[in-house]
This record gives sequence, structure tokens and C-alpha cells, in this order.
Amino acid sequence: MRILALPAALALAFCLYLPFPRAAELISRLLARLYGLVLRLFTRRDGRSDQMPALLCYLLLLAGVATLLGALHPAASAVLMAPLFAALSLLPQEAAIKLELDSGAYAGDIPAYESRVRAACASLGPAFANDACAPLLLCALGTPLYLGCALGWMYLGLRAVRDQNGLARRMAAPILRASDAVFCALMLLSSGAVGRSPLRTQGRGARERLLSILGISGDGTGTHAPMAGDIAQGIFLCCLCTVLLCLMLTAVFFLLC
Repeated sequence: MRILALPAALALAFCLYLPFPRAAELISRLLARLYGLVLRLFTRRDGRSDQMPALLCYLLLLAGVATLLGALHPAASAVLMAPLFAALSLLPQEAAIKLELDSGAYAGDIPAYESRVRAACASLGPAFANDACAPLLLCALGTPLYLGCALGWMYLGLRAVRDQNGLARRMAAPILRASDAVFCALMLLSSGAVGRSPLRTQGRGARERLLSILGISGDGTGTHAPMAGDIAQGIFLCCLCTVLLCLMLTAVFFLLC
């Protein structure tokens, strides 16, 4: 029953971030403010701060609250995990860019049009790898031990303070590398959904791989000039990979649990 909280949380994330895309930024600011409050407790009178114990206390606080609330009921766990998938907040912005391009605003400037399309598509891969794939993996990993919410919120907390704390960046780095590799593999497996053979694509990260799959990488794997429709295809592919990963994790952990 509890493992079903994962697909429920992803569905709730769509309901949260599509109408309220700024919620992701608000949550990040609140977490950064919470870290600032915790850091004050570890700041000496001479102004020097002990960032390592402050970060650990901040993460344990997030994990403790998330664990207690998530243990109440699987529905509460799903609600708590929904904000973790912040990549979905990018979709309204991408849709707005596509509408702008379709309106003919760049009709007289083809290089600017193509650059805008390529930049919009390039942002999708890393966003979904870091802010959709990584939380899914962490939540699924912690779910059998009732720590899915805790691991997810600890990761979100690290992402929120990565600009303030170098240790947070270093702690998140291996998670980001793993999620990027997993998402690249998923995009390769799903590339046929956008009419592209995985054997004809290349790229080391999610950004390069997505552009190559869409055929707009600008290198030897490009097949056409960037078009506004590539944004829609990029959104479709990233959402498809996210949903597939969620379903696969749910099936695997359903058998284990």
C-alpha cells in the first residue's frame, strides 16, 4: 500500500506544479531561509560559522519532520513527496516559449529562433534528471524502511542550499551523477517514441543526449533545424521517461515489499 504513494505523489506533483509553477521557487526559498535560521545557532560571536554541523542539523530536522508526517498514512506520504518533483514546474514555461515561437515573434530572425528552441530543449534534460529522476530514486529506495519522504526532503534541502554551502554541493554530486546516468538510459530506451533510433544518438549527459535524440544537437547526429515542435517532443519524452521510471520502481518495490 505504501509503495503506491510514489505514483500518487507524481500525479499530485503534476496537479501542483502545472497551475502553480512558482511553488518550486517558493519552497526552495523557504528551505534556504530555514537553513539560515539553523546556521545562526552555529555562528559564534566572532561571526564564524560551523557549516558542517549546521548542515547536518538542518538535514536531520527535515528528515525527522518528513518521517513523522509521512508515517501517519500513505496518503500523507504522497502529499509530502509531491513537492519533490520540481522539474514539472518547468513545463508551463516551456509551453509559453513554444507559444511565443509559434506566434511568429522570431519570423525575421531565424538564428535567434533556432537558438531559443535549442536552449529550451537543453534545459529539459538536466531538470528532469536532477529534479524528477533523483527524487524518484531516493523515495523508492527509502520507502521499504519508511524513509522515502525523509531521503527526498534531505535531497531537496541540499539542492536548496547548494549555493550557500559547498558541502551540500559535494554531498549532492554523486546523486546527481547517478540520476543523470539513469535518465540518459531511460531516454535511450524511449527514443523510439519520438521516432529516433538510440543507435544514432550520442552525448555524455542528459542535456546532450536529449538534443541528440531530438535531432537538433548541431553536431553529426543532428537531423533537422530546430523547430518549436521539438519543445513539445522534448517535454513528451522527459515526462514519458519520468512516468516509466515511477512505474518500474513501483513494480519492483511492490514485489519486494
